[in-house]
Amino acid sequence: MEIKKKYLGKYLHDIAIEQIAEDYTQKGYIVSKEEKLGRFRADLVARKDTEQIVIEVKAGEMTPDKKRQIAGIADYIRGLGGYKFLVVVATPPREKKLEIEDLEILISDYIHSAALPPELDELSTHTRPDEIFDIDIDEINISGKNIFVKGDGVISVELQFGSDGDQDRGDGYKTFDNFPFDFEVTLAYNSKKELEIIDLEKFDVDTSSYYD
Repeated sequence: MEIKKKYLGKYLHDIAIEQIAEDYTQKGYIVSKEEKLGRFRADLVARKDTEQIVIEVKAGEMTPDKKRQIAGIADYIRGLGGYKFLVVVATPPREKKLEIEDLEILISDYIHSAALPPELDELSTHTRPDEIFDIDIDEINISGKNIFVKGDGVISVELQFGSDGDQDRGDGYKTFDNFPFDFEVTLAYNSKKELEIIDLEKFDVDTSSYYD
């Protein structure tokens, strides 16, 4: 479900007020919310010694109407005397997504050529890696020519029960299943300036769902 902007804006406004109030309280200010100042009700008023700060919080895009409204409030507060006026525009945090092109393919090729992790191998008579997907990178660290990458993903495997002969006779069967994994891998560019895996330090697969 996608959250509608009107609801996101409301809660973003409320969260910003709580955060600002906490920040000023930690700095020694006495903070009040929704305080009435003449015909205006302030989001926050922070006071310390002789300093009085009126804080108006706006969430979302600053439209021309919002700018005119803020300018009117600022003029009114200045007219009262003895107050500083501060506008805070609250914006949602931006998700940072780390990506390395074709990382799924690099890990998949490496797994196909290496020994299968024991937690997968023990699931069936013959467990074969099929596909790596949904890679999420948590950390990238570049040291010299090496690139260290940490993250998680999902591996699809073919589970074959019975030998190849059993399959040919129709006595066995095959199925596919998906399992999440955590990984740590070191990459480097080869002589062709192509990324390749030089070490797969960690590839831990969670197969608990298979036994549930």
